[in-house]
Amino acid sequence: MNGPMFGVRVSILGVIAALFAAGCFYPPVTQPPPDEQQEVVIPLPYDLAWDAVNAVITENSFHVQAQDMTNGIIEAVGPRFTLHDADCGKIKSIAGTYTAQPEQNSSSVYNFLVRPRGPEASIVKVRATFNSSVKVPLHPATDVDCVSHGVQESDLLREVLVQAKKTHRPVFANSPRPAPSSASARSSAPATVRNQPKLPSSIDKAESDVPPSMRGFSLNGRSNMPNLPAPPPN
Repeated sequence: MNGPMFGVRVSILGVIAALFAAGCFYPPVTQPPPDEQQEVVIPLPYDLAWDAVNAVITENSFHVQAQDMTNGIIEAVGPRFTLHDADCGKIKSIAGTYTAQPEQNSSSVYNFLVRPRGPEASIVKVRATFNSSVKVPLHPATDVDCVSHGVQESDLLREVLVQAKKTHRPVFANSPRPAPSSASARSSAPATVRNQPKLPSSIDKAESDVPPSMRGFSLNGRSNMPNLPAPPPN
């Protein structure tokens, strides 16, 4: 009985070894993109640079999960990615070794960082994080952080540069008001001034105080009346 039992055990161990050898996962070996490939300087002050980045996010139909303008941080979720965008490792099976494909539930997250660089310039950085479940034969699916090739980051930064050229402050036209003419200035005088009656002068007031019998004589004794004949002697 020992012989047959030993053979069964060997067979079981061989099957188990074959199962483990049937599928192996090798993590990504791609190096992350350098910093200069993930940042750019644009000739815009901080507030306009913030608007330009948000415009690019909207054009790409990203979903903003969080943003903080004080610290210049925007986190946005993008669509499903492909092998062109990131390296998710390799899978080894009985059939050979092949590249792990991102699954339908894969996700891409873009972290934008906006910082002022002087009064008239800003620096924009973007970091992409790709994640996907990987199915290894005869093994349960596992989540893998795929390494970016830097393609999406470069494309987004080019779009930010293009958008920066179209981003300006609003301009309000101020048309000068014409100076009023002399005629309009006179017509615009208050009605109380135009219609105010003429006040009597001091001479007019003095004549009005003289009795009717004395009118015609000037105040200095000279008569304004014609010379009359002297009365006859008694």
